[in-house]
Amino acid sequence: MADLGWTAAGPEGLTVELNQVIVRNSGGSWVRDANWDEYVLTVRNGSAVPLEIDRISLYSDKLPGAEESSTSREQLEARSSATLRGLKDVGIVAGAGVASAGFVVAVVGTSGTLVTGAAAAAAAAGVLVLMPVALVGSTVYVVKRRHRDRDDKLLIEHGLIERGYSVPVVLNPGGPYKESAFFPITPAPTRLVLEYTAAGESRTVALELPALAGLHLKTLKPPSVTPNSSGSTT
Repeated sequence: MADLGWTAAGPEGLTVELNQVIVRNSGGSWVRDANWDEYVLTVRNGSAVPLEIDRISLYSDKLPGAEESSTSREQLEARSSATLRGLKDVGIVAGAGVASAGFVVAVVGTSGTLVTGAAAAAAAAGVLVLMPVALVGSTVYVVKRRHRDRDDKLLIEHGLIERGYSVPVVLNPGGPYKESAFFPITPAPTRLVLEYTAAGESRTVALELPALAGLHLKTLKPPSVTPNSSGSTT
């Protein structure tokens, strides 16, 4: 979902625009089988003073409470696992369930260009990571594979921090500030809420998400129709 352009404005001149929603293995994905949803946001501070974003939350009628944004891979994966396992028991969530930890397939660089492969690793971590050659059946491969798994996790963690809003965060007047809010996989989200502080007072701005009502949900199959002996259908 690119260039959505959904916007909401709150008190004290704060505006938020949802530009893109990136889900597992969709367009814009930079981690294969990612266990989170990425909401790309543009925030502007139209006031004359700094504003502090305290919390970014995502609500769904399918969940008992709000999901808070995070840049922690472990937190996102653990919370996605708990949500999907719970809702799959009642046949709500579509998909194959929680995948194993993914690995970096692409990173959007600071210039806005898409970087892939080894260059993506360098962009995410600031260093060049050499991926091992698959020496199937050898001890060397096992050791290198373990190192690659570790390196992939570090790259993902760097990518989350580099791309995401690490709240609380202070926004000076002006903008735009374009970064991502990462949430556990959240079915049928209804609204995105930013809580912020202006001149010592707590404020909120809420963006309604009616177009995402079917996100991550199973599609109900229509009842089968078969002809009876008279030629009519049942």
